[in-house]
Amino acid sequence: MIVPASLLVGSVALDLVACYCVKRSKGFKRVVWGAAGLLSIILAFVLLSFVVREIPLGIAYSVWGGLGVIGTVLIDRLLFNSRLGTQGIIGVTCIVVGIVAMQLQ
Repeated sequence: MIVPASLLVGSVALDLVACYCVKRSKGFKRVVWGAAGLLSIILAFVLLSFVVREIPLGIAYSVWGGLGVIGTVLIDRLLFNSRLGTQGIIGVTCIVVGIVAMQLQ
């Protein structure tokens, strides 16, 4: 179980790299950043494809998506100084609660 979990963490990390690169690409006006974002997300899905061999798709994808959302919010706040309003905080909280609920099955 350690290997699939490690691959899942790696996949989430690549997803976050992709989000960062897409933001830096300024709508793909900076081609190198855009290409790096595309490559990162492709690699993230490759790793995710290995994860779902061992972990059910619904669980793997919900954890991947949830951690990706939380990580993206943190990156946006820490690196790009964006603020998350009350509705955004409620939404992210709902995602975290949903992930926890799925793990309790």
